[in-house]
Amino acid sequence: MMNQVFQSAVGVDLGGTKLLLRYRDHVLRFETGPDFGAADLRNILKDFIGQYVEPGVVICIAVPGVVENDTVVACDVLPKLAGWRANTLLCQKVDQVSLVNDANAALHATVIDLASDKTAVTVIVGTAIGCGLMLNGKVFRGARGWAGELGYWPVQASGSQWERLDDIAGGRYMANRLNVDANQLALLSQQGHLAALEVIAEGGRALGRALGGIINLLNPHRLSVGGGTLKLVGYWAEAQTQIEASAIPSMLKKCEIRTVHELEDLVAMGAAQIALTAPR
Repeated sequence: MMNQVFQSAVGVDLGGTKLLLRYRDHVLRFETGPDFGAADLRNILKDFIGQYVEPGVVICIAVPGVVENDTVVACDVLPKLAGWRANTLLCQKVDQVSLVNDANAALHATVIDLASDKTAVTVIVGTAIGCGLMLNGKVFRGARGWAGELGYWPVQASGSQWERLDDIAGGRYMANRLNVDANQLALLSQQGHLAALEVIAEGGRALGRALGGIINLLNPHRLSVGGGTLKLVGYWAEAQTQIEASAIPSMLKKCEIRTVHELEDLVAMGAAQIALTAPR
């Protein structure tokens, strides 16, 4: 199914640390970061289109931010992307370009096998945290299409201060607390660095409480959790413990919890699916 989707659509996964492009057998990966902006994205994509794409293709770009009318309204992770419009990529080879929040792209990829009346939640934990929601078979977008900003879920940090979930559990924000980057944080955790492990454990606990709250609120059939931050030593184990502690047992029992962080193409796959179904 995945290869068939990528035969006629380009799926793009843009994140806080990497840009992944997939079309047919062509997979390209680039480093990003907080200084990565609209010009960088446009140049990379135009080069990719020129080299690899056949005429008549459709493209969907998944971004970690708020999207409206195929424009990036806001993006905390990549602030220089704000205001960028997808239609700047239209050319003779490209029939249509659309934008989607990255968690909503992941949602499409993780519910493809579910019955049409199910409720599902997909949470992507990378540089920051996003969430896609499907309620009774329909993607829930909210009043302006912005629903799912789980990273803004209020959590109580060490002591009494309240912060965003992103600030405690997002990959970049945990790394920032130790004045390192995401790769260094992963390395420190693998080396058993006590301060790094405690920051990661606190992040995992905060995520788990938020996920338990989502289970209690929405009573989903499936909760899928992905993103590179889940690979940090101890992070997901702490989250699981807090899910079990905070979710209502009867709801937890009926909820299938899956981790999908091992699927590097997950967001790109969902984006490609959306590209093929977007109205023209």
